[in-house]
Amino acid sequence: MRPLALLLPTDNRPVTYTFPQLICQLADIDVLMPPRHLMGSLQAPTDLSLLVNWVKDNAAKINLGVMLICFDSLLYGGLIPARRSDDKLETILKRLADIVDLKKQAGRGVKLYAQSSIMRISDNYDNTEEKLYWSQYGREIFLWSKLLHKKELGILESEAELKAIESRIKPEVREDYLATRARNFAVNQKMIDYAVSSDIDFLIFSQDDSGQYGLNVSEKEKLLSLAKAKNMHNVLAYPGADEMLMTLIARYLNSERPEPPEVTLQYSSPNGKNISSNYEGQNIGRSLDCQCQAHGLKVIDSDISSRSVDFHIIVHTGADKQGDHIWLPGLTDLRQVDSGEAAKRVIDLLNKAHAPVVICDLAYSNGSDPLLISLLLQRPDLLEKIWAYAGWNTTGNAVGSALAIACACLHAHRSDEGLDEAMRKKLLFIRLMDDWAYQTQVRKEIRDKNAEDKEQELLLSRLMPAYAQQLAKVLGFQPGKIEYAFPWQRTFEVEINIDPQFVASIS
Repeated sequence: MRPLALLLPTDNRPVTYTFPQLICQLADIDVLMPPRHLMGSLQAPTDLSLLVNWVKDNAAKINLGVMLICFDSLLYGGLIPARRSDDKLETILKRLADIVDLKKQAGRGVKLYAQSSIMRISDNYDNTEEKLYWSQYGREIFLWSKLLHKKELGILESEAELKAIESRIKPEVREDYLATRARNFAVNQKMIDYAVSSDIDFLIFSQDDSGQYGLNVSEKEKLLSLAKAKNMHNVLAYPGADEMLMTLIARYLNSERPEPPEVTLQYSSPNGKNISSNYEGQNIGRSLDCQCQAHGLKVIDSDISSRSVDFHIIVHTGADKQGDHIWLPGLTDLRQVDSGEAAKRVIDLLNKAHAPVVICDLAYSNGSDPLLISLLLQRPDLLEKIWAYAGWNTTGNAVGSALAIACACLHAHRSDEGLDEAMRKKLLFIRLMDDWAYQTQVRKEIRDKNAEDKEQELLLSRLMPAYAQQLAKVLGFQPGKIEYAFPWQRTFEVEINIDPQFVASIS
């Protein structure tokens, strides 16, 4: 009997809802997934009573092997509502206890792999994903948080600066913000207790949109210290968010094997691992270490020509800094960085590789490196070596999803049925269509036209097919009819649906 996994994402976006299920399909795992309309969206939080009832009903399935749960959905209504919810701590802890108890009721060796977010602090005035007061105090709260953390560490340079920034934020706003943080932190502390009692088998605290300092960083360090004090090696905390369900899938797949997969780690730039990672408060090398640990991979010291490893990881970066396809006024413009030599190095590494390859495209945040993709599209033979590729949003998003795809490929490769090449190409096609065709090419054109919502989707459907034809030809993959949409009615994320029946079956 094939393994059966219950998946619960943070919300209903393609990267959090649809793509994790495609990874399970690639790994040949049967999945229980809530109907898409039960999951929260940008403006509509999850209906908690309906979702909890769905989980209770499906946790009782006789052949269930694992529950892979992003707890923000069940505790607050989603990743975004976790920052907005005014529910009391006691109410949320009761929800947590009820869900954890489902594992006990299921029995039969059912495992629980969990994710919970450390509330982010974004450095802007955009309240789309925050409480309403973020539009007025967002950057002030970010700086205030940074200074509070520095004071906690004993490295605050100016008490006057802290008082000055504090005075620019209304007392009631400061009080509400700190109370919300304290509530969510208390919930995360309780989750460590459940990990200690083995009610949770594996736990990740995710941290998105972070600087080097801030209350979120302080909380991460405190959670890690608490886990270490309790000698818990199954509790991790590191930058990431939207890819977390994919990471839980990969960790589960790798944990079912007697030995961890062995991989090598190759950088396209000599200084790549030391480059600061945008939105993460650490360098790219540290991010890769965290991701490999979370996925349960063993990194060995060997070059790209090794035949004995399960797969190679190629980390593509620029020469000295990470670019960003998104530029906001008042911030450094990183839309063009030096990546030419590094891109050529990727091609050289691919030529020498004797095992499957994963490409983590980190030259830019929020999209692929166009120079690298241009070179890859000229070499269909090298694309056959690539098990997985990702280059979207943050370093954590790209690396986490790319490694999860590769782990699913490895799981299928080791099975009696073997790796389904059509599925491998399908996921590679979707990532390239999203990370390259949309994020680095089409999105800019749509934004430049300042079109209304309906016009944006029309432009999307008109501009994307040319890239689909190009990729399909190079990959030797026939996607059939493709549907394009903006699922959250904004241009930040796109839906590329090449299997309408599949999406309908999980909606």
